[in-house]
Amino acid sequence: MEKYYEQLNKKCKEVANEAIKDNSILSDNMLKREEKEFLLSDWNAFLIGLISDQSVKAEIAWRLPYYLSKRLGHFDFCKIAEEETVESLETIIKEKPALHRYPRKIAEYIFFAVNKIVKEYNSNVENIWKNDLNAEQVVVKLEEFKGISHKKAALGTLLLVRDFGVALENLDCIDIAYDVHVRRIFLRMGLTDKDNVKDVTASARKICNEFPGSLTLPFWVTGREYCRPTNPKCDECYFNQFCMKKIELGKDL
Repeated sequence: MEKYYEQLNKKCKEVANEAIKDNSILSDNMLKREEKEFLLSDWNAFLIGLISDQSVKAEIAWRLPYYLSKRLGHFDFCKIAEEETVESLETIIKEKPALHRYPRKIAEYIFFAVNKIVKEYNSNVENIWKNDLNAEQVVVKLEEFKGISHKKAALGTLLLVRDFGVALENLDCIDIAYDVHVRRIFLRMGLTDKDNVKDVTASARKICNEFPGSLTLPFWVTGREYCRPTNPKCDECYFNQFCMKKIELGKDL
């Protein structure tokens, strides 16, 4: 089995290297050039994008920082903390076209985040990880923000490494996402017999213990494109040679 997991991990890396081109937060089909450049120019924009990634498509969430800066006329957290309120941020987000489907909630999250970053991190989100590259600590610190659950904190840490190139350590603490596509393909491949977080997580760790979270993208893409609930395209699947093809499983996922 060790050889199987080693070969499967190698295949996952190949799939991820190809899939990232179209599925990164920073890919051309996700954001416009100016939206992407803004995210890359200011780490504070990363935090606002992560907070906004809730109940809307990813591209809507991650372009929000750019358009918020345009409506504010700046993106200075100190200035926002001094001059804005939850109510004023809500009004700005609600302006047509609305930047988010839940303007009040996102305004509250953003207001809390801005003030926390100004007071605790010298107005710069990068200070969360700049002097402590431990991925586990980054997850913990991100969880302290309103609107960021443990799952989203882990996702944010994964994105820092995968999409934004931050060289964090201790990546073994970031587990694979318990996503419907991942769950379905794990069942059909025979990687797990039970559909629960514990078993899926344990199985992913057997494949890539040093960074199990890196498996999320290749399995998610495969589940979405090939290992569908009905009529799976087994012959075209990236993991055809590794799969037990238990296609009767996961039809409800």
